[in-house]
Amino acid sequence: MKKILLILTLLSSSFVFAEVAYVSDELEIMVRSGKSPSHRIIATLKSGKRLNIIEKDTASGYAKVQLQGGREGWILTRLLNKIPSAKARLARTEAALQKLQGINKNANAKLSSLSEQKGSLDTKSTELEKLNASLSSELTTLKQTSDNAVQTQEERDQLLQRVVNIEREFETVKRENDVLKSSNSQDWFLVGAGVLLLGIFLGFILPKISWRKKSSWESSF
Repeated sequence: MKKILLILTLLSSSFVFAEVAYVSDELEIMVRSGKSPSHRIIATLKSGKRLNIIEKDTASGYAKVQLQGGREGWILTRLLNKIPSAKARLARTEAALQKLQGINKNANAKLSSLSEQKGSLDTKSTELEKLNASLSSELTTLKQTSDNAVQTQEERDQLLQRVVNIEREFETVKRENDVLKSSNSQDWFLVGAGVLLLGIFLGFILPKISWRKKSSWESSF
């Protein structure tokens, strides 16, 4: 029975662990060929080195680890942590902080660029609004001018039509005047001819009348 318990103890001390551990914040850690200080040193590890634990021996306080290149060695279990060392975590934190600062710097640069673009767009928008207002004013003026031009053209056409009508009326009156002048000339010609004929008639009649009266006076005496 004692032999069975001893075998179980040895097996438990040699149990293989599939967990990850990190070298603690010591400057250098000694890796030995066996699980005691008397075994020779086969390697030294700096703080923050990542290792794979193969097994742990609780009796000796050593853990068997796998090094780079496939080599194996023993290291004190108390020098291993389940989380990276403070130095390693600080370095990672600083690297992450620098990365975040770079991202923040780029974001600020983009924000500044976008702000400048926005300012430029606002300026262009204001200029376009002013240009739109100016064009709208010019369009209104052109419409008024066009309306006035149409009205002026209509008035001009009406005036030309009135001039044409007046010229036609003038021609009509002129023809009527010419007709009246011609009629008056004919009337005066007829009157003159009548007077002339009357004079000739009287020239023949009056001497005879005077001679008859004279003869009748002489016969009465």
